[in-house]
Amino acid sequence: MSGSGPPPPYFGHHPPQATPMQPGVTYVPTPVYVPMYPQPPPPQPTPPNATYVTNVYQHPPVVAEPIVQLREDPIDWIPASSLNARSLEYKAFVGGKEGWDGSPLWVIRARHNNEYVPGKLAIKHRSAYIPYGGQEVQVQNFEVLCTTPGAVRWLPGSNGQVPVEAIAAGNTVSGEPLYIAKVRHRGSITPGKVHPSHGCCYISFGGMEIPYKTYEVLCKVVG
Repeated sequence: MSGSGPPPPYFGHHPPQATPMQPGVTYVPTPVYVPMYPQPPPPQPTPPNATYVTNVYQHPPVVAEPIVQLREDPIDWIPASSLNARSLEYKAFVGGKEGWDGSPLWVIRARHNNEYVPGKLAIKHRSAYIPYGGQEVQVQNFEVLCTTPGAVRWLPGSNGQVPVEAIAAGNTVSGEPLYIAKVRHRGSITPGKVHPSHGCCYISFGGMEIPYKTYEVLCKVVG
């Protein structure tokens, strides 16, 4: 079959015909409609006092605690003996002096017959004594009173009474407190003990325990 003949007849509907152009008429292209999706609404202002829940933990503010400074007790009793007590010379409390040579007497206390008894240490002569049972008793082991300058002072007392700031330096076997005293005796200033229930103080001197009704009492400086 030759391809030079006419096209085969069209069966069915007529093929679309092009619209003929009319002279003097302007043709406008048909617009193409694109579907438009709705836009999200604008953000609304935040209402006052709104509450939000988040998963972020807020640490509470750290409040610094006040610094508390502990005040040390200015009174200290340090164990010593007649042989090594001189090592405490820089802080030992001098409570009196010997009358015959002016050498210092330190305040001590010693354990004797289950009591703690205040007494004296003649540091120059390495001899320590306490007044006890009517006698001047020599002791080899004792405790030396050490304190800071201005922490203590002497106040008057009499008849076994002591000021409220008096330093309790020992006790009897029954638990009665004994305090530190000093008196002038034959040119010396000698430390000893106040025994309240006896209504006096006692010092050791010349091998004896000597009572005095008036004396001075070692007290803490308060404030």
